[in-house]
Amino acid sequence: MQTNLSVIRYRLLGSVEAHSGGRRVALGGPKRRTVLAALLLRPNTVVADDRLVDLVWGDDPPRSARPQLQVHIHELRKRLGPATIVRHSYGYQLLAAPGATDAEEFRRLVALARVHRSEGRRDEAARTLRSAMALWTGPALGGVTAPLEEKARPALEESRLYALEELYGVEVERGRGSSAVPELRTLCSEHPTRESLVALLMSALHSCGRTGEALEAYASLRDLFAREMGIAPGAQLQRLHLGLLSPEREEGRARRRPSVRPAELPHAVRGFVARDRELAVLDAGREGRASLFLVTGVAGVGKTALALHWGHTAREDFPDGQLYLDLRGSACGEAPTQPDDALRQLLRSLGADTRDLPADAPGLAKLFRSMTADRRLLILLDDAASAEQVVPLLPGGPDSTVLVTGRRDLPDLVALFGAVRIRLDVLSEESSVELFRFVAGDAGPASGPSAAPAIAGDCGGLPLALRMAAATMGAVGPPRPV
Repeated sequence: MQTNLSVIRYRLLGSVEAHSGGRRVALGGPKRRTVLAALLLRPNTVVADDRLVDLVWGDDPPRSARPQLQVHIHELRKRLGPATIVRHSYGYQLLAAPGATDAEEFRRLVALARVHRSEGRRDEAARTLRSAMALWTGPALGGVTAPLEEKARPALEESRLYALEELYGVEVERGRGSSAVPELRTLCSEHPTRESLVALLMSALHSCGRTGEALEAYASLRDLFAREMGIAPGAQLQRLHLGLLSPEREEGRARRRPSVRPAELPHAVRGFVARDRELAVLDAGREGRASLFLVTGVAGVGKTALALHWGHTAREDFPDGQLYLDLRGSACGEAPTQPDDALRQLLRSLGADTRDLPADAPGLAKLFRSMTADRRLLILLDDAASAEQVVPLLPGGPDSTVLVTGRRDLPDLVALFGAVRIRLDVLSEESSVELFRFVAGDAGPASGPSAAPAIAGDCGGLPLALRMAAATMGAVGPPRPV
């Protein structure tokens, strides 16, 4: 009998449960729940026998641990279906449909909410985050043994706190800080040394005219840190405190515009040929309010050339300027540009006071989103290595356009952020000859009618190779007759 994986759903964000066709499955005691939960934390991945024994029994397992493990696996197969758990040479693999666990659905909803928030759709972000939080029915991994609870619950609970911080940050941005205050006070009492929660409480209080209470919240944390640890609150929280003491100074800094409109794009290459289809996609996407493009292709195929050519021709569509960053994703012998370094460069270009920049990447990203929320910018992120490198650099409003180039496909940008992907192919023979002759100048035709097509063919349609070959020919001149 074949098991229909699509009808089985699992819960980890509360008591560990399994439901098949909408009906709850009787799992048994804590050890069996632990085996199931350990496999569900890494669905569709082989989990080693030793790892399972460690998570069920801890550091002092009985001699019969492995036979008992086999019994638990056998019983789970009887209840969930024989094909749900597969035996491998060194462990077990639980097969599950995509999104079969509430933990996976939680992560999907939080990621979607962050997209909504980054695009200025705060109401949708708040609704999505509320839906994510509704998946939690109690402390994660309820009903499992202590070893698994101790090793796996903290990470799940931390993800819950991050999502709550995201939710209350959205509520403050929506002008609903007063409704978030009671929940934030409760969270701060449960996590009294978590500065990010205190910062949100202060912001929520200030947003509804209770600045005095916000300052009291800071003073309480400062006194707790001094009394218990002998340290002061972090720089970011101190800046927030100072901003509440002198709000006009902070407001002026947040709204400051650069005295010069940034125009950072490098020079476009001369002799740009072909790529009409790709340019049409960029034009059409811009007119349709697409805000993120991803240009991919092999080395030397002309990704940066296309981006620069289009960026210069579309300059007037971005009245607040054009920003450029080389992310060094494929630079030989160099590490890719880190998001915090990239954000500092972008913020400097936008006129931020470099003396007061946040110390960490999340803080820098928040400031960058704030400074770009109401602007219409073109941001060219050249030679990206990964989606993780790009996401913190996405602006805060829907009016800016981000153009990313890179050798990798970066599917997360497409799946989570709706990037329009443009894959560049090599040039046709006709376009290759056109480019070669343009760069070679007089040397091209003088080499005989068949020289340009032959050399262009040797370059495989790669614009960079064509330019280098043509430049070399232009430097040495055509071959002399013997």
